[in-house]
Amino acid sequence: MAFENPSSTSLALSSGFTHTDHSHHHHDRHSIHRKSLGSKPPSIISEKGEGCDDDEGRSSTEIDENEAADHDKEMQKQDPAMEGKLLDYPEGGFGWLVVLASFVVNFWAFAPNITFGVYQAHFLKSNTFPGALATDISWVGSIGTAAMFIPGPFVAPMTRFLGLKAVVAIGIALASLGFITASFATQLWHLYLTQGFLFGVGGGLVFFSSISVTAQYFERRRGLANGIAVAGSGIGGLTLAPLTRLLITKVGMPWCQRIIGLCILGFMAAVFAFIRPRVKTVKKGPIFDFSLFKVPGFIFLLLTAFTVTFGYMVPVFLIPTYCIEELHQTATTGANLISLFSGINAVSRIVLGVAADKLGRTNTLFTCCFMAGLSCVALWSASVNMTIMTSFMVVYGLFGGGFISIFPVVVAQVVGVERLSSALGIVYFGNVVGNLLGAPIATAIMQAQGGKYLGAIMFAGFSPIIAAFFVLFIRFRITKKFFAIA
Repeated sequence: MAFENPSSTSLALSSGFTHTDHSHHHHDRHSIHRKSLGSKPPSIISEKGEGCDDDEGRSSTEIDENEAADHDKEMQKQDPAMEGKLLDYPEGGFGWLVVLASFVVNFWAFAPNITFGVYQAHFLKSNTFPGALATDISWVGSIGTAAMFIPGPFVAPMTRFLGLKAVVAIGIALASLGFITASFATQLWHLYLTQGFLFGVGGGLVFFSSISVTAQYFERRRGLANGIAVAGSGIGGLTLAPLTRLLITKVGMPWCQRIIGLCILGFMAAVFAFIRPRVKTVKKGPIFDFSLFKVPGFIFLLLTAFTVTFGYMVPVFLIPTYCIEELHQTATTGANLISLFSGINAVSRIVLGVAADKLGRTNTLFTCCFMAGLSCVALWSASVNMTIMTSFMVVYGLFGGGFISIFPVVVAQVVGVERLSSALGIVYFGNVVGNLLGAPIATAIMQAQGGKYLGAIMFAGFSPIIAAFFVLFIRFRITKKFFAIA
């Protein structure tokens, strides 16, 4: 396979790009741009349909070069971080190496938090922190998950001032350092700062940098590409859950954390060179793009991101202890269930990515959020044996990853890929509260009910169900046709 160089002339930018044959490429550039303006509005949610006439009766394909230049300026005004507008997408080539890099980043940025239930079960069983309750320990995983989304709004301005490579390098260093320093923790709050906050912030810096770059190489296959990339977290959970359990047994907790930290450093550094954007960033402009709040549907994206994450990680954190306390199984069984969930989740993210491209991205996201919540309410609440519990993990694995897989694609659909980096930073910042408070709230509900899990299960289930209806608002902004692909 021949990989495309992202800086080749197949990349057409509306500004900041130099050609050898100015007259020839000047003509081609505007002819391509006129097609783009007529067929690809920056946002799918718009007041004008494709090929609409303007006020003077001209069709969109008759827009002259002056109007095209005005459009260039408007795009730069709307998204100051962008030096140009992408007019074509390779749909592969070097883009697959970018997808590989994003896959590895998702593996090591998310999986250690997905498998935190294994750490929590060990801390409780071994009484590592005397007097610490399950709620106290769950804060480590919650802080780690929430801290990943704290850098969101700051990645774009950091990239403008430091460059993408520097931001990624800082993120890799912080993420690996978080786990390595956690191995020296003697008190629980040490883990809050290291395995929680430090690892989370570092992983977030790398994640946001990689996921926005992936979208720059694909349009028609964007759902598939993003599905493969985010499947890394599922494969990571599948692999790390039993590996973490094995390492704790064989070498102890401190060396388990050090090994994980060194793996984060080694694997992310190995794909560092592949996180290569196709657009240049400028050094000026406002820190945050508040004009995004004027985009129709953007507020509902924020509400979706805010709501769904209150329940998303609750089953992942509580299943290992649920198996021990309610089903009287071993800690290994709980770790294996997390592996099962993660493996199915990884495959489903790719399948759901394809489904989103074929059946509609908001349609697929709504279905995933609703079914993930329903599986908690209907199956987890009735899990009195391993058969039902396994069934729940399979169903939750199938639909639970839909938010992670499809949400970035829906954001691009609403705001346009040119503004995706800034938009993802803002909407994912909405995840902070839910990821931070979700598991502790669920654990507190459980303890308030005398150790019963039903209240926590309902909390985990209704969060994504409510989020599904926010997605429905976005979907009907795009089209009011009930069976349309949207």
